[in-house]
Formats: sequence, C-alpha cells, structure tokens
Amino acid sequence: METWDPGYQRRTIGLEEAWDAYRRLPLHVSASFSWNDCEEETLIVGVEPEFSTVTMGRERSFWNLRVSEDEEKVPIRMGPDDYMWPRGCILPRDMGLELLQKVDDFDSLFDEYSWAEG
Repeated sequence: METWDPGYQRRTIGLEEAWDAYRRLPLHVSASFSWNDCEEETLIVGVEPEFSTVTMGRERSFWNLRVSEDEEKVPIRMGPDDYMWPRGCILPRDMGLELLQKVDDFDSLFDEYSWAEG
C-alpha cells in the first residue's frame, strides 16, 4: 500500500487489512494498492478523491478495468503523477475495493468485468 497525504508512505499489508484501509481512506488522500506486485499476475488499484483505477497484469499484458467504451484520453492525477487515461477506465472511487475483495479468484475477474488493453 502506498499513500500520499501529502508525503509519501509505503507499507506491506495483508489483503483484509487492505480492504479496511481502503474503506477508511480520507477523501483527500491518494493511495495505491498492489496485489501480487511484480509477478506474472497482478492487480493494481489507484484511489483518488474523485475516482479509482484498476490495472490487471495478466498473460504478459496490462489491462485497465472499464465501465464504458469511451476511449478518449483525459488528464488525471494519481498521487504526485499526471497521466492521460481513457475516460471509460475512470471508475467510481469504491469500485477498486470491489475488485480487491474478489482478487482471491483472480482468473474470474477477467471474465466477470470489462477490460481495455493498456
């Protein structure tokens, strides 16, 4: 788990603790939760005051969770960094938590949700 509030902090936590930390994040805090970081299969959840993003590493490709087909790139800030992100892949703030809660069945996430190659 990484947070910017406004300074940077990083700590290793378990999955259940991550769920609780996500729920308790103050609205002004930016955070990133990584499951199975640096492995073949990984899930990275970015949380911002107004939105979240979810990126899956799977079969040597990265995929962004999407809620619409809108591919227009728009500027977003995640933590201290600026990105151009597909509008359809900008998610409601709590949606990232939904994916973290289902990550134990990682393979089913790809079939259950819609993804855009990232």
